[in-house]
Amino acid sequence: MATEALRHYPITPTSMRLVGGFTNVIFRIDTATSTYALRVDYLQDHTDEDVAVELDWLVALEESDLDVCRVVPATSGERSVYAAATGVPEPRRCVLFEWIPGRPLAEDLTPPRYEQLGRLSASLHIAGKDYQPPHQPMAWDKVFYWQEPSDPVVYHLPEHAHHFAGGRMDILERAIDAVTPAFGRLDPKRAQIIHADLHPWNVHVARSRMIALDFEDVAWGHRVQDIAITLFYERDHPEYADLRAAFETGYRQVAPWPVEYEWQLETFMAARTIMFVNFMLNLGEDPKEFYERAFPRLERFLERFATS
Repeated sequence: MATEALRHYPITPTSMRLVGGFTNVIFRIDTATSTYALRVDYLQDHTDEDVAVELDWLVALEESDLDVCRVVPATSGERSVYAAATGVPEPRRCVLFEWIPGRPLAEDLTPPRYEQLGRLSASLHIAGKDYQPPHQPMAWDKVFYWQEPSDPVVYHLPEHAHHFAGGRMDILERAIDAVTPAFGRLDPKRAQIIHADLHPWNVHVARSRMIALDFEDVAWGHRVQDIAITLFYERDHPEYADLRAAFETGYRQVAPWPVEYEWQLETFMAARTIMFVNFMLNLGEDPKEFYERAFPRLERFLERFATS
């Protein structure tokens, strides 16, 4: 399928190598002069309109001085193509990008790098403030904001009840009640395009460079929500307090800090945890390991923040 997809592009591959995948499959494509990354949408959990917004914003960002992944258009000028192959159940959407150098920020978690990440996050927010998407993106205006059929709300269905024994369902429902008012406190007039997945595996560092990639989950939301997503992934890191402080320092060097009240970030982190509790069921994998981490986090949130 990857080979078939590349027929749509004005390049002559000399080698192709699978480099990883989860919801997508990524191939490294080498030519005589350049290197590319081909993304094959494995789960197809985004609509064509979602991907059109993602790629349109990336092209718009090329006019800025921000270091982000670069889209390579097909020969037709299209930014994505569909390819099919024998043995694959249905065509898959494919996108070609210029190769991103360096390694994930997750492999170099230090306060100086997080300060740099804060500057990058703020710069993306400024660049996205006046951007008008070609289609309405997903809006993070409620806990379960992904559309059906990619992520329907299923946690309450009887076939999943065994995952929520021992008081877990009570914890989940109390957490939903606790985080829901936070969405109503956001000013709709301040909503804008956000990356919505700017975590340490979606940022590469190469010497002094810091490059943002994987804009696939792009959403219509608020800056504080985007920051909550970024900090969400390392909140159990032993140096989290230092990383978070460094991120805020870097962010403030570029833009005003958007957190409006105490525990606002923690509330949206809890909302993301709840969303993932449901997502794991739709993913079809055993959620046991994730739930063993997620529910203690939600309990701590309810004890420390929701009662404050």
